[in-house]
Amino acid sequence: MKKYLLLFFAISIASFSRELSLQESIDLAKRNNRQLKEKEISVQQKKLNENVKIKNALPSVRAQGTYSDYQNSNNENGVFQNGVYVSQSIFSGGEIFYNAKAGKALREFEESDYNSQSINLTLKVIESYITTLQLKKSLAVYEASQKEKSEELNKLQEFYKLSLIDKSELLKVETSLYSTQTSIIKVKNSITTEELNLKNLLGLNMNEEITLKEMEITNFNTDDINLAQDIELAMNNSTLAQKLDKNITISEYNAKSSRSTFLPKVNLEYGYESLEDSSYSRANENDWQWKVGVTVKWDIFNFGSGMDSYKESTLEVDKMRLSKIDSLETLKKEITTAYLDLNMSRETIKTNEKALLTALETYNIDKEKFNNRIIDSVDFLKTEADLRDAQITHINSQLNYFIYYQQYLSLLK
Repeated sequence: MKKYLLLFFAISIASFSRELSLQESIDLAKRNNRQLKEKEISVQQKKLNENVKIKNALPSVRAQGTYSDYQNSNNENGVFQNGVYVSQSIFSGGEIFYNAKAGKALREFEESDYNSQSINLTLKVIESYITTLQLKKSLAVYEASQKEKSEELNKLQEFYKLSLIDKSELLKVETSLYSTQTSIIKVKNSITTEELNLKNLLGLNMNEEITLKEMEITNFNTDDINLAQDIELAMNNSTLAQKLDKNITISEYNAKSSRSTFLPKVNLEYGYESLEDSSYSRANENDWQWKVGVTVKWDIFNFGSGMDSYKESTLEVDKMRLSKIDSLETLKKEITTAYLDLNMSRETIKTNEKALLTALETYNIDKEKFNNRIIDSVDFLKTEADLRDAQITHINSQLNYFIYYQQYLSLLK
């Protein structure tokens, strides 16, 4: 009895399959995808970097101990000095201020890049999900064709035994059946590969079985799309536009920070320290005193390296501005192309639907003719292949329309 129970549980576990809808797949990917988690860590790092830049403007406290001795004194004249010091930058030529600003802009850029990667991940999941559905629907068409051809082959074998047909006609159907079986193997391999790709995007174990739910794609209305308005919004408000603006802002702050090398740096230091004559031989005489001072540091001449660094940073600003223009022009082209593909895909569905109806009608007529031996197997197999291709083409065109629509939307985000 125990053996049967173990066998039952083993079969149950092996046959378990996680059922996923498209939205569930997208949500799962956003929680589990490793590349997205890496980007999330990068955002946290940039937040910490921003904190560091801001805290550089705050006073710092340090404890310091110094021991000095004369040569060959055997520690008889050694001096041991301790102190606690507070240091505060009074003027840095804007270096601390603009570094803090750049740190904030860098954090905001990383957040925008995280959003961009999340959008791209969503699109990849949609494409992989749809591709898997396309392949499975194609597999169903091939398997239906295989079943029909097998039944027809059994019928023809009986006719051949009765000498009603010659062997060539039998062989043609067998060859067509073998071709369909090969197509089934290829599609199954493609499904396995695509499911592995999808599971990788979702962060699932590669051995976990998944089942994809069917989806409704007829409710997507694209008649109200305003291409000019969408392009304008994307050029100003899309994630890409925000990243490009942040790149320019970061380079501008870096240039202003670099300019601080031409100006003096002024620090205020306030300390409480022991006197120099506190030695080992007089360890109990710990006299302490308060100390305040101002440090001014100014690089007057450095062979022009500061000026070169500043010019390099200003050129980086110009480069980022040119990069923004080029990237936005590319975005405009991609949105326009996606819009044209979307319209073409919608018209393709209509064309393929008519072609499918025609192929189905032709198939029904030719099947009746074939059953009555008015046409031979060559003509019938061609009609059957045309119907199969029309079915697959129609399925793919419907699902491609959904992909094109999602690609268009992703460019606007």
